[in-house]
Amino acid sequence: MGKLSLFLMAVVPLSFILTVGNSTFGKELYEADKSEEKVKDAMTIMQDDLDDLDDAIMQENVALAVKLTHELDEASHFICHIDLERSTLSKDEQEEFERLRKTLHRRLHGLTEAADKGDADAMLEQSFKVREACDTCHHDFKKGKG
Repeated sequence: MGKLSLFLMAVVPLSFILTVGNSTFGKELYEADKSEEKVKDAMTIMQDDLDDLDDAIMQENVALAVKLTHELDEASHFICHIDLERSTLSKDEQEEFERLRKTLHRRLHGLTEAADKGDADAMLEQSFKVREACDTCHHDFKKGKG
């Protein structure tokens, strides 16, 4: 085989992976037509990362905990940029979601600050506050949605 063939064999699959795969936070986040599905995908990633974060902290793996904290923060930014105007949510529901999302984001900021200091105890405390924000959103936002 010529050099061009070898080059194409190496570059084409890599290009395909980079353009087709949408790897986010070390996991696959599949783009969906509806904003709500995108939010659910991001929240699933966040839930998994929170579980892994708690395990990492308990195992005293601060480096992994810091990495997971930044992945959580990145996921929250993804949720921030979802266009709710295209969603099926009413204006009131969009405003409520935005309020709850801001609370989550503030809590994640506290978690990220603790992680950047390498403070495992503060990370654990802040991870509970993040979970509380998640639970509040799930309870408040989903109320009456059957």
